[in-house]
Amino acid sequence: MKEVPVTEVCEAFKVARGMVQGLQENAGRFASMVSLFCERLGWNDLEGLVAKFQNRVSFGVRAEIVELTTIPYVKGSRARALYKAGLRTPLAIAEASIPEIVKALFEFSSWAAEGNSVQRNVQLGVAKKIKNAARKIVLDKAEEARIAAFSAFKSLGLNVPQFSRPLLLIANDNPSQEAASTSSGEGATSSFVGTECMKSGKPAVEGSENSNKVASEIGVEKLKNMSDVILGTAGEVKSTGPIQCKFGAENPAVLSILNDELNSIVDRNENAVMPLSIKSMNTGNGNGTSDAYVDHGQHEQQRGENECLDNNGKAYEKGPIHATNTPGGFDSFLDLWDSVREFYFDIHFNKQSEVNSLAPYEIHGIAICWENSPVYYINLPKDLLCSDERKNIYLTMNVSDDKPNILDANHRLEAAKWRWSKVGKIMGKKDVRKFTWNLKVQIQVLKNPAVSIQKFGSLNLAMRTMGLELIDNSYLMLSPVYIVDGLDMCIVTWILWPDEERSSNPNLEKEVRKRLSSEAAAAANRSGRWKNQTRRAAHNGCCRRVAQTRALCSVLWKLLVSEELVEVLLRIEIPLVTILADMEVWGIGVDMEGCIQARNVLGKKLRHLEKEAYELAGMTFSLYTAADIANVLYGHLKLPIPEGHNKGKQHPSTDKHCLDLLRHEHPIIPVIKEHRTLAKLLNCTLGSICSLARLSLQTQRYTLHGHWLQTSTATGRLSMEEPNLQCVEHVVEFKMIKGNKDVCNSEADHYKINARDFFVPSQENWLLLTADYSQIELRLMAHFSRDSSLTELLSKPHGDVFTMIAAKWTGKPESVVGYQEREQTKRLVYGILYGMGANTLAKQLECSLGEAEEKIRSFRSSFPGVASWLHEAVACCCKKGYVKTLKGRKRFLSKIKFGTSKEKLKARRQAVNSICQGSAADIIKIAMINIHSVIAEGVDEPNSSTELPAKFHMLKGRCRIILQVHDELVLEVDPSVMKEAGLLLKMTMENSTSLLVPLLVKLKVGRTWGSLEPFHAEPLGDEMLVLQKDV
Repeated sequence: MKEVPVTEVCEAFKVARGMVQGLQENAGRFASMVSLFCERLGWNDLEGLVAKFQNRVSFGVRAEIVELTTIPYVKGSRARALYKAGLRTPLAIAEASIPEIVKALFEFSSWAAEGNSVQRNVQLGVAKKIKNAARKIVLDKAEEARIAAFSAFKSLGLNVPQFSRPLLLIANDNPSQEAASTSSGEGATSSFVGTECMKSGKPAVEGSENSNKVASEIGVEKLKNMSDVILGTAGEVKSTGPIQCKFGAENPAVLSILNDELNSIVDRNENAVMPLSIKSMNTGNGNGTSDAYVDHGQHEQQRGENECLDNNGKAYEKGPIHATNTPGGFDSFLDLWDSVREFYFDIHFNKQSEVNSLAPYEIHGIAICWENSPVYYINLPKDLLCSDERKNIYLTMNVSDDKPNILDANHRLEAAKWRWSKVGKIMGKKDVRKFTWNLKVQIQVLKNPAVSIQKFGSLNLAMRTMGLELIDNSYLMLSPVYIVDGLDMCIVTWILWPDEERSSNPNLEKEVRKRLSSEAAAAANRSGRWKNQTRRAAHNGCCRRVAQTRALCSVLWKLLVSEELVEVLLRIEIPLVTILADMEVWGIGVDMEGCIQARNVLGKKLRHLEKEAYELAGMTFSLYTAADIANVLYGHLKLPIPEGHNKGKQHPSTDKHCLDLLRHEHPIIPVIKEHRTLAKLLNCTLGSICSLARLSLQTQRYTLHGHWLQTSTATGRLSMEEPNLQCVEHVVEFKMIKGNKDVCNSEADHYKINARDFFVPSQENWLLLTADYSQIELRLMAHFSRDSSLTELLSKPHGDVFTMIAAKWTGKPESVVGYQEREQTKRLVYGILYGMGANTLAKQLECSLGEAEEKIRSFRSSFPGVASWLHEAVACCCKKGYVKTLKGRKRFLSKIKFGTSKEKLKARRQAVNSICQGSAADIIKIAMINIHSVIAEGVDEPNSSTELPAKFHMLKGRCRIILQVHDELVLEVDPSVMKEAGLLLKMTMENSTSLLVPLLVKLKVGRTWGSLEPFHAEPLGDEMLVLQKDV
């Protein structure tokens, strides 16, 4: 802040340059955050103070040159050089010539080399950019002053003709020609006449003699000051229609002066192609009117879009603009937005810290753009309340009074409500594609949008007295908005590249850098970057994202079409987003009291196990640290190290497989294994339940709201985090040591803890209903392989599938097949399905390698169709480079041809596994979509021809999907409609697709997830016929 060079600071404190610059940048960011915080709370004085401090910290300058650092391309050293040269304000720089700026910046620098023409051109370019930026700042301030002045005129009852803001033109590279011509190069804007452009037919504004005098003074002065920028070149202006400027006929002096000034400007601008004329108009009542307009004769949408293009027709790259700055105001923007056939959007919001808050999201704004348009930003709720001069429904002026008469708050709030409903209608329009990034979160925000009442300004008190429902006395809930035909570019990138590693929150910036050229990425960033980065920090993120989404879509959508993946995107993945958004909001209930009791019991058991392990080892050590366990087993107890488990690690392995091999070597091994099992249950499963569950303010019950991940697996399966309820353990049994003082009798020594017992419905007195596909991946293998024997077995309505396969394979009667043979057959079948080799199968079946190889050969000979399909699937993948699921999803496995031998073997296993597992994922997703369309409120059914919604209308709002565990769905249901819910679930899941073998579903019901019992819901004959016909 004292303008000490960075190099001197680094040398004085013996630190790296990057460290100092990073510290400066972080300090500037923190000051910016504090400034925005103060602005939000209305602490204007403190906000202004911190904002000035933030600029000084960011650029490392003294207070006198802070104003200069607001000019783009001007930082600390340049600001000081300009200040020393006498150019101490943006206005002084705007009025200075380019040679003067060059002299101030480069005369005493190493850039001064006058003989080098290249360096001279660079200097001129930098000076030109600084001058243009300064002129832009001056014009912005002048525009603010103009608006304030005419607002004051209005409040005094003076109707003064207004002059619109001139568009700034770029300074010419040649200083000698700067005043005579304008540049049509990069960044040039269209020409402009110094009168306000409006539609003809606007009601006249009454005036007086004073207003004519003011008009003549302001008009002439403005025209003189803007004579060098008032007209553009022929390359900038495409319309040849006349611009007509009308002023009051009773004051010919104004007409004469303005005509002379405009004619002189036209004479000086040889490239002008738009003839100007100033016509007088008398209203018949003696009062003049000011009604300047441009008659283009074009449709409003086309005109609005043309304003977004430069002379090369390229997309607008000059940064976002506020929607209220659209010609015609905010309502004109809504009309323009409503007329497009597809658009891109992103929402600026904050998530409340309270998980179960009644106002979970505070919405600040929406960024929107479409093809060849600028990025528009809707500031909420400010833009909903803004005045509209066309309709004149918000503010009225009473000339007889000394102050403006504002319409009552009710009318203003009704206007805001109407505008928000218009936004909802646009978002809900069918056949209009709405692209975004991370659609699931956007859906959740718009379903529960809240705005802070502090942002309503003067309406704040009125809202409290009008009886409006306020949340926490701080937020007003807007009506929910439902997005129809939304498209998530995050899912598009995943469908195209499913094998790429992704975090739980995919990064748009990373995808843009990876998929787009550097030029396209830079153009997108320019389109979404506000001119004043520090003051627009909050908006910049969402505006930049929407611009990047547009750029990404322009490239990836063509690739999606060429790969024939549009169908699976639109029919499966996109409809699923809404379901996952609802599942996250609904959550699942938790029995917190039972969970805490189970944790206490597990804690006692773990302490007993630790004590027992210390006694067996003869020393104390940590049972939670693998290194300590390895030291005890292999160092202290001298147990043999299993073969192949002592390579490439700091200590020999102590994983589950190693402990299994050592289970007969020492009695401490079972103790360690049991401790690990119970510690995982205590710390991971029950610990995450207790730490993440929150008390619902609506139901006063504890609920868990996990995050569903749609793009984290290559096969298409869903996954879950925070917490992951797809891998919750089943029953864990253990015995407490006898003699425990807390145990009253021997019966209390035996414990059973089922973590699923602690998951309950979130609604009081409701029940959990589950439906699980029976051997869906095996049935898919039968469908793809068309093996007659396997198809025949799976088509039988009764009997155990794996018992029948074991009997067929071994040649024994089904009644003779024992439990062990059934389990071995099950492991063998899924081992082959997942590409398991003989070595792994031998470990699974606990047999020799030769026996495992013989079992694989015997099974394939018994089911030759399966063996043939496995070979064909791998061969097809080698040929095409990808595999395809039942519904057309692709997984690209290039390493099956070009990888190492190990990578090729892995790709071969993935090829077979992806077909079956990916198809199973498709099927259950389709079932979820069909069920959700029937049970969810406010959702249109995907297939209007089906009679399911009519037959099961009673389920609306009384049944919810709360979990999906790969092949299983978990719903919470009102007991009064349990039969109908079970019937819908069974019919929909079993008929979600057509296979060569039937899909079977098992239903269970219970008060907890761990206490489910079989449930039978047999459909009536006519209902089944109707469903089969429709499906």
